Amino acid sequence: MKVLVLTKPFGDAPPQQLADRLAQAGADGADLLVRDGHTVTPDTVGRIAETTRALRGNGLDLGMVSTDLTTADREAERVIGHCAEAGATLLRLGFYRYDARIEHAAAVDRARRDLAGLAELAARHGVRLVLALHHGTLHPSAAHAARLLTGLDGIHVHPDPGNQAKEGSEHWRLTLDVIGGPGRVGCVGVKNAVWEPEARPGEWTCVWQPLADGGVVPWHTILPGLDALGYTGPLSLHVHYPTDDPFTAVRRDVAHLRGLLLGAGRGASADSTTN
Repeated sequence: MKVLVLTKPFGDAPPQQLADRLAQAGADGADLLVRDGHTVTPDTVGRIAETTRALRGNGLDLGMVSTDLTTADREAERVIGHCAEAGATLLRLGFYRYDARIEHAAAVDRARRDLAGLAELAARHGVRLVLALHHGTLHPSAAHAARLLTGLDGIHVHPDPGNQAKEGSEHWRLTLDVIGGPGRVGCVGVKNAVWEPEARPGEWTCVWQPLADGGVVPWHTILPGLDALGYTGPLSLHVHYPTDDPFTAVRRDVAHLRGLLLGAGRGASADSTTN
């Protein structure tokens, strides 16, 4: 399993600087975030090719491009086209947010139509799409994502146990079983979180935690389980917690993740239910 790093902590670093920092941090490649305020923005997608060259010059891959795309519009055409030209064949879609003010069935139907359009567009360019499991969306769990993706075999799932913890958690093996096994997984997001008490008694909030410091997600069980099931796709490490030194934080979490991967073969069995 290759270790990618979501480039969010590095903000608008120029492509060469970004590539240098990722190499120094010990990553195998980048999960390149395309968003305003970052190395590549929706208006500068031509820099995907430049970033790819810089990464390859450091012996790294552009393993995935993460976007906010939710409809097959002109922006999606540009982004997906530039990904294909640069050889980036895995793209994470944006989030279909849950809104209690909107009738749920109607929201699901609209999201499915939008996903179908994106799947058709991506297929023309030879780009594979993934939909991340994310809190606050119509797809926070495997079951919800499966409902959205029924009949859309061209879109894979991006499990993210850290995100799922914010919705109350879901056993990692159940996630894979529901979506159809490791063959339907495009990437796995890696981060950790902790639940902390609020000032008012009985109220709690889930906050991001350095991967190296542990948290509620049992990565010591998940990674051996993925290995035992034959998952060989990428892992995307996310550093979302506040830090004054993003590079040091990324390097520390990459080193910790590599240690977990080294021990994966000696970890829990694939059918373990230990949490």
